[in-house]
Amino acid sequence: MKDKKLSLRDRLIVSLDKNKKSDVVNMCRKISGKVSTLKLGLELIYGVGLEVIDTVKSFGYKVMLDAKLFDIPNTVKSAAEAIGGLGVSAVTIHTLGGRQMLEQAREILEKQSESRAKFRPLLFGVTILTSLDDKDLKALGFRGDFMYSVLNLAGVAIDAGTDGIICSPNEVEAIRKKFGTGFYIATPGIRLPEDAAGDQKRINTPEEAMSRGADFLIVGRSITTREDVGGTIDLYLEKIERTLGHA
Repeated sequence: MKDKKLSLRDRLIVSLDKNKKSDVVNMCRKISGKVSTLKLGLELIYGVGLEVIDTVKSFGYKVMLDAKLFDIPNTVKSAAEAIGGLGVSAVTIHTLGGRQMLEQAREILEKQSESRAKFRPLLFGVTILTSLDDKDLKALGFRGDFMYSVLNLAGVAIDAGTDGIICSPNEVEAIRKKFGTGFYIATPGIRLPEDAAGDQKRINTPEEAMSRGADFLIVGRSITTREDVGGTIDLYLEKIERTLGHA
């Protein structure tokens, strides 16, 4: 069982979909410590560089590095070892890489943590991207729909010892029913009723995600494009708190 003593501000992870350091600094200030963790993705890493991790940490935030590691096991193992030295709190990895890849990434992070007497980054397995639906999966040659595929990949990741799963809010309840509560679930694809879906197809509300068993909500543009970033974060936190209070 993972330690799930999570505070309210831990539950919401804000994704910084930026490609300029000045935008990152500005957003860190606007968020004003209302959440504990910010997610840094490929656009930001390639646009600004890995030094942005230290920039974000200098504001007191933890970092989820959305690296989406996906390659042969030895390559991912080496990449995970390098990431372990960056001081991030969590890192993402594609479950499609298979059990051996997932296990080797976890094992090198654990070994590194023991040698340095430091907490290792949590490893979150990405299942099926929220931009894909059943039609997309069929075109890619998947034999099952997204629910079947997500459950299968979640099982592989859990068996490999990953700390958490990343899936859309629509699969959370099924994953909890099949695999229990001994791991984290983080859900992107979160939208308020008034938000546009954008390029994501499997979406739902904060209340639905939390009531179905999610531990973390990952939210980007729905927060970062608002004029009142802090006020929007407060709204999300209120929805999370109200839902958990009635769970």
